[in-house]
Amino acid sequence: MLKITCVERDTHQRETSKITERFSRRRFLQGTTAALATSAVMGQSAAQSSEESTPELWSDPETWGGSTPSAGDEVTIESGKHVLLDQNTTNLGGVTVHGVLEFKDGAYRELTSEYLLAEGGGVIRIGTEDEPFQSKAVITLTGSETDESIRGSGEMAIGTKLFGTFDGGIIDIHGAAREKTDWTKLGASVNEGDQQIQLTESVNWDAGDEIVLAPSGTDPTEAERRTIASVDGDTVELDSGLDHDHFGELQEVEGRTVDMRAEVGLLTRNVVMRGSNEVSNPGGDGTYENPTKGDTSLEYETGFGAHGIFAKDPKRVQIEGMEIYHAGQTGHKARYPLHFHHANEQPDSYISNNSVHDSYQRGYNSHGTGSVTYERNVGYDINGHCFLVEEGLEAEQNNVFRENLVVFNRRVRRGDRPFGGRASASGDTNEQNDFRPAAFWISNPNNVLEGNHAAGGYLANGFFYDGRGGFEVDTDDVDITFRNNTAHTYSADAALRYKNLARGFGVFIQLFPDGAEQFPDFPITPEHSLEGLTAYNNGHSAVWTEWSHTTLESSVLADFRVGHFALGGSTTRDNLFVGSSDNPVGRGGGRDFFSTSDSEGSDASTEDYDDAVGKAIEEKEDGEAGGKQQPKKKQNGNGSYNDSQPSGDSVGVSSTSRTTQYYGTVDGTGVLNDTLYYRDAPSNEANEFDDVNQPIRQRVRALEVS
Repeated sequence: MLKITCVERDTHQRETSKITERFSRRRFLQGTTAALATSAVMGQSAAQSSEESTPELWSDPETWGGSTPSAGDEVTIESGKHVLLDQNTTNLGGVTVHGVLEFKDGAYRELTSEYLLAEGGGVIRIGTEDEPFQSKAVITLTGSETDESIRGSGEMAIGTKLFGTFDGGIIDIHGAAREKTDWTKLGASVNEGDQQIQLTESVNWDAGDEIVLAPSGTDPTEAERRTIASVDGDTVELDSGLDHDHFGELQEVEGRTVDMRAEVGLLTRNVVMRGSNEVSNPGGDGTYENPTKGDTSLEYETGFGAHGIFAKDPKRVQIEGMEIYHAGQTGHKARYPLHFHHANEQPDSYISNNSVHDSYQRGYNSHGTGSVTYERNVGYDINGHCFLVEEGLEAEQNNVFRENLVVFNRRVRRGDRPFGGRASASGDTNEQNDFRPAAFWISNPNNVLEGNHAAGGYLANGFFYDGRGGFEVDTDDVDITFRNNTAHTYSADAALRYKNLARGFGVFIQLFPDGAEQFPDFPITPEHSLEGLTAYNNGHSAVWTEWSHTTLESSVLADFRVGHFALGGSTTRDNLFVGSSDNPVGRGGGRDFFSTSDSEGSDASTEDYDDAVGKAIEEKEDGEAGGKQQPKKKQNGNGSYNDSQPSGDSVGVSSTSRTTQYYGTVDGTGVLNDTLYYRDAPSNEANEFDDVNQPIRQRVRALEVS
């Protein structure tokens, strides 16, 4: 029989507790005196000793010295002990693991607690790599809003209502859902009202699973969540008809494939971490209001959800096949669904085949952490950034983001951002970045992004390399790896000014730190490439690069307002620009998200833009009938234009320029088509580009007709 040390309140406290009808807490120390002494003196390895120990059942009173833990109890599993969770728990006051806590497979298991923490050499295990967990396992975290922390202080405070590690610790979660198709694409277009979708591949989804369909046009809110009624190979029957059209065709243009097929992501997993649903504004009765957009608003939920934090050098964190929702703690720093927090090098850690959805704050975060692999994960309905490298620290290198899908993230009100998000500041610690959220927000450029899809965001970006807060990598050592990524349906706002810009872009690169010379005469980074990008229907620009030696190559940009804006040293090579694609959903490159209201601060409209482009076309020299015209370049410019391949609604181009903008022409119907239009920016003396208070569309007009 194991000896249990049970720490209770003193007599006076018990009487007070009885009067106030509060439950007393017991702290269960599950372990022998000898084991405790050995752990304290020798610092033995929990992983080693637990493997040698015989697992004991949670449901067995003898495991706990006579009675199993009850509501409000704080439980500690000491080093050298291995407990199998074989029943659902009551709402515990907390669980700390120094030994091993393992969920027993074979039936539904739910652990409900204010926190679940692996500490020192402790291990939390749900399945293994070789034998993933087959049943349903749920971790439900409870508690009301507070700034208290169960461990650490200052920057290393880890908070409450958490699942994670501190000062060591191991997380091994391997759900059988890792074997399911995590996300795919439509194999055929679907229309509003359709209740059946065809995919590009057969899937092993089940009736009752939840999925999300990405938007196809310019409106990111056309992402749709549905429950599966049945599955037959690549055909999925939904529980209700769709509210919007979604595109599912491949297009061939000049021998190249244009892939704008809508993504479809799986949200359901058989292992779940969730917060008790204590939502600050159920139903989304909080709104983000932008005064420059008239009465436009977007509802979203906030809350004090669960959060996953892996802090202070965990031994390893391996999570696959897990679903996380009602997570993130609105307005609280460092409280995100899955968050490596100053974990340093983590080559043995990975986050794969998971989903984070309905997040009150952000998604997957590497802060002060490098060498984590994030692969085949899904994010949906995210407040703020979804995937991020947070502070630009030297430790934040060599993380790999591969084949992840983000569907719909949003900008939120300043009071709902963890760092306040002032537009005038910069860098995460200086409160800038949540003003300009991204599906992938990268503050240290030396990380790998391959095959990811950023599929829609409200006043947000697809991929944002943000160096404005500075980063601990010498600019000579910047090494961006960016291959075969896709960004579409990111909305912008007409009244943006240059210093506050950076929204509605497929890819945005701004690596020079705040306070540096704004207009250097040379690129500040070595040459690096954005290779194989697909970007379309973004509200402002497909690609915007500033003062970095960036080469955009082998890419397809379609249905854009601005294809590639390259400020200072960038190169464009072997790309296809499609002014107007065959995708009929939301045609026009984001027009729906440029305000046409006359509200204060919105002094540029869609009509202004069309007129400006039209005027520029009229003034072009040597124009051909039918709208196919050669580019006009200022005589003192240093750009060049080569290898044009105009055909139908497409242009292939290879060009190099210090400052280049690409636009489609405007025909009588106002549809972008046919022609690449490009011009060097005016000189600084003209004050057309230096006036940071000038609205972006007025500046675009000046660039085009000057």
